[in-house]
Amino acid sequence: MSNLNKIISTALKPGNEYLRTILTRLIIFIAALFLSTILVIIGLGFLVWSSFLYLSTVFNPYVAALISGLVAIALSGLVFVIVSALTGDKKSKLNQDKSPKFVDTSKVVEEYPLESGLMAVAAGFIAGSSPESRKVLTELFVSLSRNTSE
Repeated sequence: MSNLNKIISTALKPGNEYLRTILTRLIIFIAALFLSTILVIIGLGFLVWSSFLYLSTVFNPYVAALISGLVAIALSGLVFVIVSALTGDKKSKLNQDKSPKFVDTSKVVEEYPLESGLMAVAAGFIAGSSPESRKVLTELFVSLSRNTSE
């Protein structure tokens, strides 16, 4: 953090127009990246919602929600697989020596992919069926997280 303060204080001194220009471009780039990320998330939400509305004209609303959710999960899984293949598995040696406090969910998902997917679909279906079920699922997850952390 102190290095960042030194860079910023150096950039604000007179005679450092080049560094000031670079920092200005960096700030603009980060703001544009943040804004575009928000817009992509909103766009994907509208895409899933419109697919639900279209499918609900053909199917029961519960089935339409299930199909829309499955397509969204499948697309996110495809993106995850592509990104994982491109970046590779680069775990640092420091993190391998530490014992995790929680269950490593990625290992569970890799070991039981079908069961993990079905549980995600079931939880999404139950959470979408009524507000009371969302409350029960939230309480279940909170109690499970407390039990695993102890």
